[in-house]
Amino acid sequence: MRGSTLVCIGLFLAVTFHIPAGAAEVSSLRAGVAKTDITPRGGGVYLGGYDSRTSPAVGVHDPLFARALVLDCDGRRMAIVSLDLIWFPSERVAREAQEKYAVGLVLTAASHSHATPDLLYSQHLWKPDRFQEVFREIEDKILAAIGQASAGLFRARLSTARGDITLGYNRLVMQPDGRRKPLFRNPERIPYGPVDPTVGIIRVEDADAGTTRAVLVNYACHPVCLGPRNLEMSADYVGPMADKVEKGIKPQAFCLFMQGAGSNINPLFVGTGAKDETNEDCFRRAKVMGELLADEVLRALTHARPVGGPDELQWRRRTMTFANRWKEPGSEYYMPAGPIEIGAASVLINRRIGIMAIPGEPHLSLQMMFKRDAPVEFPLFLGYTTCGHPKWPEYIPDIRAAAEGGYGAARRTFIEVGGGERLVNQALIDLYDMKGMFSDKPEK
Repeated sequence: MRGSTLVCIGLFLAVTFHIPAGAAEVSSLRAGVAKTDITPRGGGVYLGGYDSRTSPAVGVHDPLFARALVLDCDGRRMAIVSLDLIWFPSERVAREAQEKYAVGLVLTAASHSHATPDLLYSQHLWKPDRFQEVFREIEDKILAAIGQASAGLFRARLSTARGDITLGYNRLVMQPDGRRKPLFRNPERIPYGPVDPTVGIIRVEDADAGTTRAVLVNYACHPVCLGPRNLEMSADYVGPMADKVEKGIKPQAFCLFMQGAGSNINPLFVGTGAKDETNEDCFRRAKVMGELLADEVLRALTHARPVGGPDELQWRRRTMTFANRWKEPGSEYYMPAGPIEIGAASVLINRRIGIMAIPGEPHLSLQMMFKRDAPVEFPLFLGYTTCGHPKWPEYIPDIRAAAEGGYGAARRTFIEVGGGERLVNQALIDLYDMKGMFSDKPEK
């Protein structure tokens, strides 16, 4: 009798108030996507990542792309832009995205491919006008992609998945004296030290059409399959990965790659720079690795689970200041003087997806710490990612790594010891706070 009464009440409400079918599931989350070629045309382009490489690029092996995803929830709007670039700190993109498209937060996530234009450290090699021309052109294209995505918003539904594949090795290898030494060549493909084999995946669907429009892939591994002798522009393994994922989804969706804390993780298919190593060898390895990662993404997508819950989009963005680890400047031309500033962001989506985004090259242990302690079902750590701050902090080691030394732990790093943990803790505080989990008065 009680069940019949409830059914009758439901029918009465549906008829009287014309409640559409599935109204309880209507999403207030909207999304838009866009993709644009950002490959510089013409000569005089210098690639980043290897100090020994002082000649300009000789051509383009595969195009470089910016892929933009805009998320909007009740007028609160943010953008995630994946970039086939080694790094790209830009104040202008964040500022003008806010002014032109009401995008309150822009995360520009660089893949860190070492076969892409160096628009930071090698400025002394470029002709001044050429450097500014390429930088501004890429900014223009990123802004255009954000504008295009903002103009084509659709009702969106999110789902998440996790893959599992080991394609990298920890390149800081412990020595008998208790110190670590970087191992840049690993022909035996020995998985030294800890790695994170997890592939974090977010699928963005058109809720009305039921089609996949974008796939975000988060994985921690240096894109250095091509090595220091290569002078052709390329997205490294990220290119064939994104290409295969995009072609594997019908109708075609955009694949945004978001690098994790891969500062001390090299690919098992690393380019060695040996004299007998050919470009064909390097690009073949990059393709193999990229397609292995793509296969795992496509496999994991078959088990994706809807995020669910009420649609909600929150973030915190802040500038944090750290002491410089070194009292006196070193001989390296990129050595900063004085305090280190880092622009960081934390994002909470539907109270279930938590994102920590910082620039520079964070060590893997910081990613593991964040993922372990984040108060969400699906934590993602984005390294090499800027949110409108122009500074690039270089390597960010954890305390233990700073003590044990090695490349990126006691060289090419400037942030005070413990700075990495401070960044993680602040992101955790932000997420707990956005979830309303801190009391504003003592408990009885």
